[in-house]
Amino acid sequence: MAVFLPVLLFLSNLLNYLDRQLFTALFPVLAPAYHLSDTKMGLLGSSFTLSYLLAAPVVGVLLDRVSPRILLSAGVLVFSLGMAIASTASGTVGLFSGRILTGVGEASLIVVGPRILGGRKGGGVRLGLFFLALPLGVATGFLLASRALSDFHRILFLPVLPGILLGGMFLLPFVKGGQTPEKVDDCSPPSLPVISRFSLLFLDARLRTLVFLQSVTFFVMGGMAVWLSVYLTRVRHLSIREAGQTSAVALVIGGVVGILLSGYFCDKIKEGDPAGMFFLLSRTQFLALAGICLVLVADRRSLLLVGMVLSSGALFGLNVSLVAAFMRVSAPSLWGCVLGGGLFLSHLGGDLPAGTLIGIISTHLGLKAGVEILLPGPLLAGLLVVSWRGMRERAQIGSSGPPFFSG
Repeated sequence: MAVFLPVLLFLSNLLNYLDRQLFTALFPVLAPAYHLSDTKMGLLGSSFTLSYLLAAPVVGVLLDRVSPRILLSAGVLVFSLGMAIASTASGTVGLFSGRILTGVGEASLIVVGPRILGGRKGGGVRLGLFFLALPLGVATGFLLASRALSDFHRILFLPVLPGILLGGMFLLPFVKGGQTPEKVDDCSPPSLPVISRFSLLFLDARLRTLVFLQSVTFFVMGGMAVWLSVYLTRVRHLSIREAGQTSAVALVIGGVVGILLSGYFCDKIKEGDPAGMFFLLSRTQFLALAGICLVLVADRRSLLLVGMVLSSGALFGLNVSLVAAFMRVSAPSLWGCVLGGGLFLSHLGGDLPAGTLIGIISTHLGLKAGVEILLPGPLLAGLLVVSWRGMRERAQIGSSGPPFFSG
């Protein structure tokens, strides 16, 4: 039964990302059905992110006071309710209401899950397995969307019943050694007031850098999640089926490899070596930038696929490395607020405005210009900032070489 909770977390996260991508991948079908302009599609994508980021710090505070299993159960049930409302919506009010509820529920899963899995030796691998649901769920969403050309209501409802079942299963009394699995990592109760714990995200240079890099990562991933299907069909002239299949292949290959490698390398970095974490983040950020640039300039479908594999692998890998880095540079008693507050700030500056900004530029200059302007620039800024922080950390420890990884 010791593996029961991680399995539940993986399956719930799989539904989480399946729903996220399924909904946005259906935009080419939803737009004519609900008379959505590009700006409205961007706002619809951002409404999910807004509720998600507002709920994340609240969950972080509750994590110090409420059983993680209760938070997980409530979160999965709430995002299942949101999916049900969106799938049966008769107008834009229902769509927006459903996406807002879905965002609130999914925030609980993404804050609490890493706290349970990533606090012990080997946490990088466990986080990698948890986030492995990201490419698998997103790819499944693309594939389902590519076959939902007519009855999209039924396809959108598919994750609802499994979500309700998983939400109830989090309350089952599985026990290991007289204590629930989520309590294995004992840490002292928080000694700082809530405001002080959140303020560290601004005052600590390492945490500031991580928040900025996570914002950049979320901005690019959010922009791609909302607009990739539309970009491939409108700019690259692929059919909806071709766009879904190409995206699914790239996400599975790149995402699985990138996430598992990131989890492995996170565990190889020595304890107390922040320079090693920033070294890993800067290299992964460079690969993400290279992949996005290849996607934008590729003149053949094979090169487009290579760029999508490279960029998705690096971006998904950054998710794992960033969560591990947040937990490496802060005390266990601060993890709830650091993870929740970091998600709030990163989504606020990241994927919350991404979909809407690309939609606005698309309305005035075209979608090709919107994507080419707003995707590579943030990645380059993130690469420069994290590389500078890595050099500062290395200089502070007086390292003369690059042996960041333990044997």
